[in-house]
Amino acid sequence: MENSVKDCVHEMIAYDDARASAPYEHCLTAAAGLGLVLCALRAQGRGRAVLHATLAGILLARAAAGTDGLRKWADIPRP
Repeated sequence: MENSVKDCVHEMIAYDDARASAPYEHCLTAAAGLGLVLCALRAQGRGRAVLHATLAGILLARAAAGTDGLRKWADIPRP
């Protein structure tokens, strides 16, 4: 299973390298994550709250990781 996760990460890194960065990309990602945190706090059911909180965590981690966050995690040097 670890190989498939690493392969998926390699594919995401290749896609990320091929596209141009959007202005304020990390700020918008952090704002979306914070919005999902608020949605999780106001969710009526536990399932929705967990889903919102999980997605919020993923977005906040992506925003905090910076430009090379996935690359650092996968130990892939920048070309």
